[in-house]
Amino acid sequence: MEDNGPVIDGRKLYNAFAKGAEKVVEKRKTLDDINVFPVADGDTGKNMAQTLRSIAENTKPNSSVSAVSRDMAQAALLSSRGNSGIIFAQFINGISKATGQQDNLQLTEFARAMKVGANHAYKATNEPVEGTILTVMREWAQSLHEYASSKKNLPESLEDSLEVANKSLRETKSRLRELREANVVDAGAKGFVLFLEGISAFLKEGKTATFDRLDDLEEETPRHIDEDQGVAGPRYCMEVVLTGESLKREELRNLAEGYGESLVIAGGEGQYHIHIHTGNPAELMYELGKTGTVVDQKVDDMQKQHEASYERTTKVAIVTDSTCDLPREVIDELPIYPVPLAVSFGADQFLDKITITPDQFYRMLAELEEDEEYPTSSQPSVGKFKETYSFLLEHYDSIVSLHIAGALSGTVDSAREAAKEVDESRITVIDTRQLSTSLGLLVQEVAHKLKKGANHEDLVELTKALRGKTKILVSVKDLKYMVRGGRVNRLEGFFARLLNFKPIISLDETGESELHGRPLLRKTNFNQILEMIGSPHNDSRVKKYAIGHVRAPEEAKELAEMIETETGLTPDYTMDISPLIGAHAGIGAVSVSYLTE
Repeated sequence: MEDNGPVIDGRKLYNAFAKGAEKVVEKRKTLDDINVFPVADGDTGKNMAQTLRSIAENTKPNSSVSAVSRDMAQAALLSSRGNSGIIFAQFINGISKATGQQDNLQLTEFARAMKVGANHAYKATNEPVEGTILTVMREWAQSLHEYASSKKNLPESLEDSLEVANKSLRETKSRLRELREANVVDAGAKGFVLFLEGISAFLKEGKTATFDRLDDLEEETPRHIDEDQGVAGPRYCMEVVLTGESLKREELRNLAEGYGESLVIAGGEGQYHIHIHTGNPAELMYELGKTGTVVDQKVDDMQKQHEASYERTTKVAIVTDSTCDLPREVIDELPIYPVPLAVSFGADQFLDKITITPDQFYRMLAELEEDEEYPTSSQPSVGKFKETYSFLLEHYDSIVSLHIAGALSGTVDSAREAAKEVDESRITVIDTRQLSTSLGLLVQEVAHKLKKGANHEDLVELTKALRGKTKILVSVKDLKYMVRGGRVNRLEGFFARLLNFKPIISLDETGESELHGRPLLRKTNFNQILEMIGSPHNDSRVKKYAIGHVRAPEEAKELAEMIETETGLTPDYTMDISPLIGAHAGIGAVSVSYLTE
């Protein structure tokens, strides 16, 4: 046996970690396949791989253990994803705290740091569950500590403790009912053991990580999960990175625990990464925003993820964006996957319709002072579209991606760039030249045709045909919102308000907005809308329509009744207009979108 001399410096720690991360990246799809607990959403492997790879890529190799571990802890806090990923982040955070200011570690010091890391991970979890990554992490760290105390060298100690980790991993199957019924081990625990195997291989062979491209790794293995398991708990997996000098873990825990389950809080010293499964991300985000500054947020719809993984009934998926105004129940019953735009209120940023609801948005808009910054929006990043496309193409043959008019938003450009980078041969991105409920009606119509058996090419042709048959008319109550939003200049707005000009907004054939109208009362405005729609005897007879509004349910009902009298049709649905559209149309706006025969 070797003496307990210095065995780990910063570069060795980094290379060992990177090799462990590489092992998880290589096997990520296997982990996704056995992902059962806490939710069978098929993304544990992806989340752990993204977390570990990002930590490795954002850590600068250094000879000092403390410098490397601090870099790793900071990268982990910002980049960790998913339940197991954030548990892993807190494991790294604990290691960083244990190494203090040391440049090198003896074997016993290294083992103690691992034990501290495992303890931090356990304490970060609001309701620790045995038979998961927490159990394997703790039992492995305890065994490593015992082997190190018996004066074995690092490779031998790690190899012996790895046997304990594998035994603990096998036992997860019998410790949790969900795992026993699915006949699998815990995915997060398996990921941790793979990580340890990578470290062990580096110490024995000395080969450093190469990080082959994620997309070029192993073929997806057959799934073992029963598709009937579903998502029984809260719908959304929410993650928030929060900063603030006065932030305290216990206060955050007390605030968040009432909003869901699977709560994990990583970090410390004024910066925390919160993970929770919740049914109300918007309300929780509102409360968290009061305590500090949100620097990053991510919300996954686990119900839609499960649908794609286990309950798909078509070969094609339809992607759209959050400006597509469709009722939640319609989106849930069809293979439609919305990607949220970002909404900014001053320094605060939200995910449209996810971490801010239309009602919250319009309440904040109504309270906005004249000298306060007007809310803005930004298109989804290319990376967000790539993430969505890559996930869906693991389960569907192809994607038709339908988006808000390119003349109004750069969303379709982000989608096209992402399609090029993922697999352009399997993704068709289309500028629908629509928005809000007109985009909703178009997407709904395409999705219904898909459910009836239409193929990819059929859907593309149908979309192009529907662009000319789909219209939206928006009755604006007050031009001040269009002035503040930059759609109308202040001089035009002044004279329009002086003349009581309440315009009707529509989109032309290219998707550009255009204004119609004259000095009008709201009732007269609605009559003009009826004239523009036309009677049921015209050649372009209305097939279906939808009503949208901005905090104007009574006016929306009035317009719907007028259209029903004229056409004999009731609205397909009535709903709040997307905040990103309503910010420009303003409070009190009412719209009708319709499809013609």
